[in-house]
Amino acid sequence: MTLQQALRKPTTPGDVLQYEYLEPLNLKISDLAEMLNVHRNTISALVNNNRKLTADMAIRLAKAFDTTIEFWLNLQLNVDIWETHTNSRTQEELSRIKTVAEIMAKRKSGQPDVA
Repeated sequence: MTLQQALRKPTTPGDVLQYEYLEPLNLKISDLAEMLNVHRNTISALVNNNRKLTADMAIRLAKAFDTTIEFWLNLQLNVDIWETHTNSRTQEELSRIKTVAEIMAKRKSGQPDVA
């Protein structure tokens, strides 16, 4: 990850919905909810970045807007990866993960595995 990527949070699926679809098409959250056959609160939470995009929602959005499922899922994936890289607690936890190479080297040297 580059420094520039670390500083700027990727565009969320909710932001793309708001600024690339809802506003230009003059659609309301309730319109999109009706289109996707989901509750208005579901769309509101997604647009307001209070809910992560699910595979089911990505499928619905892809069909409604004639995009690919991967387009929507990649938006969420990029946000998830950025959040992981920028979360100090997660980074601390990840720093404790041992690689297969480390475990195999210890086994080869006769050192006991530490759980």
